[in-house]
Amino acid sequence: MDAYLRIELARFAGRLDVAIDIPDSLLSLRLPAFTLQPIVENAIKYGISQMIEPGRIVIRARRADERLHIVVEDSAGLYKPAPDSDGMGMSLVDRRIKIRHGEAFGVSVDCEPEQWTRVTIRLPAEEERVERVAAC
Repeated sequence: MDAYLRIELARFAGRLDVAIDIPDSLLSLRLPAFTLQPIVENAIKYGISQMIEPGRIVIRARRADERLHIVVEDSAGLYKPAPDSDGMGMSLVDRRIKIRHGEAFGVSVDCEPEQWTRVTIRLPAEEERVERVAAC
């Protein structure tokens, strides 16, 4: 995601600000591959890129009990639900999380029109497993 954000920051030079607020204590938690990037991509493609004035994306995370909550919020507020979604982006991420972890987890969206769109990803807070190879 870092490489993608660097490209978009260069592309939208002066029109995009990104703030990341993730406590160090959460950096060891597992996140399924391609969970966060499609959400950030949507915030830029369907939000910030549609704005005339500069926009902002905030990515933050917190732990609540044994759950990880990741929030991606943009300052555009242009979200419109697409009932006939083709399974790309956000809906694909939601389905993958639900299949793997159950209906209590997944993606939800809140929007204050022309103010902000907030996508919340709910996952179990799973520590990264590190395998060690014994010396021969």
